[in-house]
Amino acid sequence: MSDTQVKAVLFDLDGTLLDTVKDIGTGANLALCRRGCPEYPLEDYRGFVGHGIKNLFRKIVPASAGEEVYQKALDFYLSYYPDHCMDHTELFPGIRELLHKLQAAGYQLGVITNKTQETAQKIMDHYFPEVDFAFVWGRSGDRPLKPDPAAGTLACVELGVKPEEVLFFGDGDTDMEFAVNSGFWPVACSWGYRSRAELTAAGAHQIVDTTAELEQILHL
Repeated sequence: MSDTQVKAVLFDLDGTLLDTVKDIGTGANLALCRRGCPEYPLEDYRGFVGHGIKNLFRKIVPASAGEEVYQKALDFYLSYYPDHCMDHTELFPGIRELLHKLQAAGYQLGVITNKTQETAQKIMDHYFPEVDFAFVWGRSGDRPLKPDPAAGTLACVELGVKPEEVLFFGDGDTDMEFAVNSGFWPVACSWGYRSRAELTAAGAHQIVDTTAELEQILHL
């Protein structure tokens, strides 16, 4: 795909724009503790995120604990995290500058995340109030989660672009699979929550180590 075709750049959130793993892990460990389940080192949550919070809790709540414990732990997290989603979350280096350059160059921007819609919007409004995103889409029940391409199809309609005119930038295997399934240009960052090998296996066409490398790809 030629970069000259790109009219829109869509982003994942966790592990791509923001380092959110400390807040996710802290909330999840508190939920586990309240249900008498073993906790995990925060660093372990890097491997748990990316497939939605329900799947994360399937990984961390012992199967032997039963469905009731799983549901109560999940419910506690869902009530706790929105109020604590920015306690320790930080921008990755160069992200704000990248978004400003993309906006100034006329690219349409959007976010597609498996985070809940309300929390995703709250986080984006807080960290990037000056960036004009066409949309921030999270888990709302209206669209299947990534890597299902349904949101990709809807994004093209919303933005008035063809799939081949979209670059999707993410850090996860789910992101790359979503981009491939949607017909987007799949570009990954190396600073997120998956290894280069995992990203390549999931279909990443390119993996960048800095935001400056993405800027070079798009001739910013």
